Amino acid sequence: MLNVDIRNKFSEFGKKMKIVAIMTVLAIIPYFGFILSFIGFIFAIMALSDIRNANYKLKQSSLENYRSKYSIAIYFRIISTVISGAGSFYSLGKPFFFSILIFILMFISFIIINIIAGAIEMDAWRSLTDFFNQNRSLFPTHIALEASEGSDKLRTAALMSVLSFLIITILIGWIWQIVGYFKLAKLEEIIRYTETTPATPVPSTQQVSLAAPTPSKNNFCPNCGAKITGEGKFCGKCGSSRT
Repeated sequence: MLNVDIRNKFSEFGKKMKIVAIMTVLAIIPYFGFILSFIGFIFAIMALSDIRNANYKLKQSSLENYRSKYSIAIYFRIISTVISGAGSFYSLGKPFFFSILIFILMFISFIIINIIAGAIEMDAWRSLTDFFNQNRSLFPTHIALEASEGSDKLRTAALMSVLSFLIITILIGWIWQIVGYFKLAKLEEIIRYTETTPATPVPSTQQVSLAAPTPSKNNFCPNCGAKITGEGKFCGKCGSSRT
């Protein structure tokens, strides 16, 4: 089992994943969806610091791969958003043909960058899945299983984002994101578990020492073997000395 400090980091990661999951669900609310989605995006970035801090002691390459690749995927998505916003702003007031040309270029750039970001994000979630699969002994069994399944579903959601030009994949990806984030949120519960040391069994030699003492051989006659009672110095049966 992980020590208390590392468990706290994974618990904090789970709490942030729960917020991301809730914000992802609420992102469908009209007018406020973008703001709520952005809040979830911020918490997803903050959660990476918990993974980094936990990995200071764990030193797992799969955790580092997840953190670094997910960060790169975020950068690409930010670039995509900036290009889309800048293209829309620049096309304002321009001739119709020029506006159409800008839109086409912007759309192609968005698709290319989105594919790159999605591919990198898929690899990031695969690394996190590998970490939980390879280190199940460090976590309570059900939490390790939930976290592994959640990471894998988020990898599928990233694939759906690559295919976002198909309407149905957007819906499927959104559902997998919600399920995946909520499963990772189970890590929040790890703080409830404490390290325990199994009770050490009493060695057999100690158990023997607790038993009734074996009668001394001096209680029996050395000549005939008859039992001698009392404090007498001679055997009552054959008369031999007991010593």
